[in-house]
Amino acid sequence: MKRAILAGLAVTALVAAALAAAISGGPSGSAAADHVDAPGLMPPGGNLQLDITDVYAFRARNGNTVLAMAVNGLTEPGKRPVFASGAPSVARTNAVTYWFRVDNDGDAAADVNLGVSFSKANRQGVQTMTVTRNGTRLLSGRTSPGKSVRVNRAGAVRGYAGLRDDPFFFDLDGFINILSTETGKSFLGCTGTRTDFFAGKNVSAIVLELPARMLRGDSSNIGVWGATTVGRKQIDRMGRPAVNTVFVPSNPFEANEPSGKNAFNAAQPKNDKARFRGEVVDTLRVLFSLNDAAGDDTSDDAAKINGLVDVLLPDILTFDTAKSDGFLNGRRLADDVIDAELNLITEGAVETDCVSRNDRAFRASFPYLATPR
Repeated sequence: MKRAILAGLAVTALVAAALAAAISGGPSGSAAADHVDAPGLMPPGGNLQLDITDVYAFRARNGNTVLAMAVNGLTEPGKRPVFASGAPSVARTNAVTYWFRVDNDGDAAADVNLGVSFSKANRQGVQTMTVTRNGTRLLSGRTSPGKSVRVNRAGAVRGYAGLRDDPFFFDLDGFINILSTETGKSFLGCTGTRTDFFAGKNVSAIVLELPARMLRGDSSNIGVWGATTVGRKQIDRMGRPAVNTVFVPSNPFEANEPSGKNAFNAAQPKNDKARFRGEVVDTLRVLFSLNDAAGDDTSDDAAKINGLVDVLLPDILTFDTAKSDGFLNGRRLADDVIDAELNLITEGAVETDCVSRNDRAFRASFPYLATPR
């Protein structure tokens, strides 16, 4: 069983790498976080500008809350992608908006909606940036060209949008070669330092820093997720890393099922348990079986799985704004979410990919993400 599951994972990763190479024009990959998570391992909506790769929420040193979102994954050095401003249709262009959705009363529905929209780029690739809070303008500014950092301010609110180093880190090659018996190919049982596949890759990042009171309800606890929309149509969404990628068909565990990935991307978190609980349970049963041969007592698996589903769904990044703890309390840039999730969803059968940090040091100051290549 273990060899069969790992073989499925490896095949999927190989397909992802091949497809990503075709998209980006270079040797790339996408079987991690939410890099390219639509059916056929394509970006949602067929557009990398609308494909959310990662979402972050953490407490700044000054006590403010930082929300960050990355799109345009797999960007190679020298490329300067811009944020989407509209999508052509027959009669008009529909506006594109990048959203930070915030639930502050625990019902998995957004109470605070931070919308970020952009104009078309000028000849230098610079776009105007507008941030709204529940429909009211909160901040206006401009994107940062190249490696520069333009901080847009409005009172206690700061905003940034531009090219940054991809903060996600993972040994994708070790995953692709997970079944290899050749020394050093697989990361299974690794003890040293492995190669971060995403080293040298860039993303387009949106970063907001604002007082937590602008997001909170009656307590310091909030839930955060990102979304992209074209007009009224939701193209992508993401809370915790890899939920859609790993648990929603088609995936290595349910390859024969019709894909539900577009349905997941278009859905709202409040409906996740009703619509996707069965899929997550099915996948966790397979992942928990990885340590059966090692003598694991399976009698408590059902209870553990159902408890874990209630952590994974709804797909929201839960965050206590009064605390600086990392994942699963929000998500800091330096959090090794892959190790945490692999250990959690395999009941300890897979512990680490031996990549514990980003290839570039994160900034101590706003906008926090590292300088791009």
